[in-house]
Amino acid sequence: MSHGLSPTGAKILDTNDDGLVAGHPAALAKLMSDGLIIPHTADGGTHWMTEDGRTALDAWRKENPNRGAPADVPGILPKLPGRQHEAVLAAARRPDQNVPGRDDPACRAGQTWFRGSTLRKIAASGYAVVRPEPYGASQATWEETSRPLYLTEAGRLYARQRGQIDVHRRRVVVIACGEKKLPDPSVNGYGNPLPGHPAGELYIGDYHRCLRAAADALTDPVLIFVASALHGLVPLDRPLHPYDVTLKDERAVTPETIRQQAASLGLDDADVICLGGQDYAALLLPSVPHLHAPLVGGMGDQRGQCARARDEADVREAWWKKAATLHDEHAAR
Repeated sequence: MSHGLSPTGAKILDTNDDGLVAGHPAALAKLMSDGLIIPHTADGGTHWMTEDGRTALDAWRKENPNRGAPADVPGILPKLPGRQHEAVLAAARRPDQNVPGRDDPACRAGQTWFRGSTLRKIAASGYAVVRPEPYGASQATWEETSRPLYLTEAGRLYARQRGQIDVHRRRVVVIACGEKKLPDPSVNGYGNPLPGHPAGELYIGDYHRCLRAAADALTDPVLIFVASALHGLVPLDRPLHPYDVTLKDERAVTPETIRQQAASLGLDDADVICLGGQDYAALLLPSVPHLHAPLVGGMGDQRGQCARARDEADVREAWWKKAATLHDEHAAR
């Protein structure tokens, strides 16, 4: 054989034509001894195809034009068709892990986005699901909603294997709101109400700003939510008007609303840290039983803990490690 490949070695390289190679250890050892692959991970579980390997594969393919579809190799997920492959990897590179479609800000910003046909196929593959899902109903399909698709664990595994992207569960931070707020923006010259302030700017008290500084150090702003006593879980860019409501008031957000919001945000598939008083942690716990609430003591103590999290990477990683452990323990029940 001019290409120097055994039938098994050829099938392995043909299946893994994106360059990341896995297969039977004996076959991999032969390919490596021939200089056709090199180790990719320290444990030797996966390998990279070399230029010689690519040349040998091209020669084998020319000799076998009717070889048919390559067989799956145990341990590595089959490669998706081009656009689907790109879409999963695009989502894995985003903090929110959403597959960008026409309605995504990526489209409006001129960034890479994907058409409905691609989104439908990814949803059918199980690598992504509709987010947010409709509350109180069975899981919706993409065709029923046209809403964003959010990577599942299977989708993240695919991105790790096929894209070498170090993607894991999202790291979400929920911070308590604050009593001190910006003034109401009032009305414009025509007497029409002006939009409210973004939630990320509305609260101006020192305690809230300290929570926010820690949250900014812990995760991406798109994964930070304010626990509003009136509105519940809101993203930083949502416009809000100032209000005078506490968790003890009759107008306060209900646990049922929090449950709906937590489900729509997919917090069941995220590591979650709550920064704020224990009353806010108690509000969230029934809906997010795996959340980590690391702040203890009085307000001054909590501000000091937030300052350390802001400044010390070791503190942040210890908090996330605990959040991940709580998620895994809850999932195992």
